Amino acid sequence: MISLHNSKQKLWTKNYVLLLLGNLLLYQGILMLIPSFPVYMKQIGGNDLQASLPFAVFSISALIVRALSGNAADTLGRRPLLLAGLLILILFNSSYFFVSTIGVILVLRFCQGIGWGMASTTFATIMSDIVPANRRGEGTGYFALSIILATSLATIAGIEIMKHYDFTTLLLVSTSLAVIGMLLTLGISIAPIKQLAKASHKNKSLTWSDLFEKSALLPSVLCFLHSITLGGIMSFLMLYGAEIGVENTWIYFAGHVAMILISRPFAGKLFDQKGHTVVIIPGVILMITGLTLLSYATSESSLLIASLFYGLGYGAAHPSLQAWAINRSPANRKGAANGTFLSSLDLGYAVGAVVLGLIATHTNYAVMYRVSVLFLIAFAGIYGCHVIKNRQEYQDQHNYNKNIA
Repeated sequence: MISLHNSKQKLWTKNYVLLLLGNLLLYQGILMLIPSFPVYMKQIGGNDLQASLPFAVFSISALIVRALSGNAADTLGRRPLLLAGLLILILFNSSYFFVSTIGVILVLRFCQGIGWGMASTTFATIMSDIVPANRRGEGTGYFALSIILATSLATIAGIEIMKHYDFTTLLLVSTSLAVIGMLLTLGISIAPIKQLAKASHKNKSLTWSDLFEKSALLPSVLCFLHSITLGGIMSFLMLYGAEIGVENTWIYFAGHVAMILISRPFAGKLFDQKGHTVVIIPGVILMITGLTLLSYATSESSLLIASLFYGLGYGAAHPSLQAWAINRSPANRKGAANGTFLSSLDLGYAVGAVVLGLIATHTNYAVMYRVSVLFLIAFAGIYGCHVIKNRQEYQDQHNYNKNIA
């Protein structure tokens, strides 16, 4: 197994803390642009569909590169891939200072997504190296918390900076946070890939099965479905606020963060002790409730209430899905498993931005959020069928063993 030198049974090591901080700052810096780009695109003459495209093309290019990144992290090493991804991210983030044409911006966003796919996949793979196997639910939970917290804080900051300043100021803050995040990662001790692992892949041609880890597919499909809804929230909540006459839409993300902070200490430990079912089922029910309430919101207080339900459900379900995906994968395929899982996240964001944006264009944002509930209902149906099937197989095996005893 590929591991870091100082990862025994202790979770809160120097490597883990630096990873969490670097990951949090990187995500916050890059994702500040998500709620802001739609507004900026409209400011420079774009329509509703064009406003959704910066997020969509960014997610699509990250999706394309994630599969290759996961395999490369397993065969070539973590650090080279991480540094290359971070440099691409920062370079293209800085490029927006110099352009204001919709077509050029979309090309640059696509290129930046390549760096995002490389860096975020490698971060997750390093995390799976650091975290002890018997604390994976807890360790993955705090790692996912750094992402969720960064996403929510980034959205709040993006909305407020765009409201009180301008896109150039936003870019300055965004790029600075990404640079600090990169500098923190330089302090992480990463063990090199074993020579045996390198040699085993040296003359092997790359196949489809190398790019995706099939054991992680079920959690990844579920991640895809709920990410569609989160993509719609992150991309369009500021515009939804304008539609319903609520200016301070940041309050939604404040509630979202608060509930995630509340859920993390017990959800990860519950996953480790009882399994994924007791965490994921309540999580998806809470998300359905929160998204439904959001679609009927008319005030700051109703936005806040909706965020409490959705945030609590997301904070429980999403990290559990990632830990489940890692647990199901072989030890030498953690990079591919993370790549598969995070690819589903990007695909969900892309679909959410484009498909839900089209729905909003022909209806309104309230209807769009009601329609997006269907994706969470599909999540519940697929997961429920899996749980029922597994229990039936277990019961059949138990009865068989009892009969031959």
